[in-house]
Amino acid sequence: MSEGAFISLDDCIYDYINESEQGNHKFFKLWNLGFRIMRELGIDFFYTIRSFKLPVNPNKTVELPAGMLQWTKVGVLNSNSEIIPLTYNSKLTTYAAFSPDRLSKAVDDSLFNVFKFNSPIWYNFWNGFQYTTLYGMPSGGPFLGTFKIDLSANLILLSPDFCYDYVMLECVMPPKEGEVYYVPVQFAEAIVAGLAWLDIRSLPTTRRGGLGDKRERKREFYNQRRLAWARYRPLRLDDAYSWSQTNTRRTVKI
Repeated sequence: MSEGAFISLDDCIYDYINESEQGNHKFFKLWNLGFRIMRELGIDFFYTIRSFKLPVNPNKTVELPAGMLQWTKVGVLNSNSEIIPLTYNSKLTTYAAFSPDRLSKAVDDSLFNVFKFNSPIWYNFWNGFQYTTLYGMPSGGPFLGTFKIDLSANLILLSPDFCYDYVMLECVMPPKEGEVYYVPVQFAEAIVAGLAWLDIRSLPTTRRGGLGDKRERKREFYNQRRLAWARYRPLRLDDAYSWSQTNTRRTVKI
């Protein structure tokens, strides 16, 4: 079912099934082929990027969602529903990651006691006229905290100063059977053409999977891919005018 400027991947699959006069028993095979086609089209981000609001454990760790392929952003929310990202800290140790006493086992204050200062704020940036604070925030001042991803433990490790009871995670997730995924309507014909090609590409060279038919379907898919991106990012007159003004060469007679 189409929703505005988007159409479901299921609709594209059923369009191909009806066009090729095949049965619905082919749906599962074509559903998996559909995601391969989305990767080939470069639009797999329409289904892979997911957002999660995850609770923080008492030892300042967060369990990653099962099946996560790659993380893209870790942070907290602000008043505008925006994710304010935390700073990645490669120095955070993975020691005692599963221990309830992680915070006490992975912290040693003896080094700090050697270098005591009268104030936690110091000026460390010369702007050409005077020493000031970098980015307008004093060193040692309050901040959100830092994190590190431990994929082997399937955990987000947070610094001890992190004070929120949740984190927002944006990550790449694999497609899940039974869920509905949408793509821009401009790519519908390209997906149908891709299904037509991949449906017979690996078949033996027979009447149904002739070599010439395979070549023609492949050519049609790449042509539809080109047209889809042209429709998805159309050339606007203002853009063309700006380009012509910037790139026009004038010849001057002397």
